[in-house]
Amino acid sequence: MEIEVEIFGQLLPGQPRRRVITLDRPSTVREVALLLGLKPDEVGLIAINGAQQELEDEVPPGSRLCFFPPLSGG
Repeated sequence: MEIEVEIFGQLLPGQPRRRVITLDRPSTVREVALLLGLKPDEVGLIAINGAQQELEDEVPPGSRLCFFPPLSGG
């Protein structure tokens, strides 16, 4: 199954921000993060198809998975 992945901020410097990856089996957000080389504890926000998700949620086929760094502001 294919999913679209977008990584924001400086989570993976030097890597492409957007990519399409093929998974050979259903996977959780955590498994995809590790596959990409992300450290799950450094991810601040996760979205699948625009809805906030958690690391243990399953990634549906054909979805858009986004990883954001921790957010701060004032």
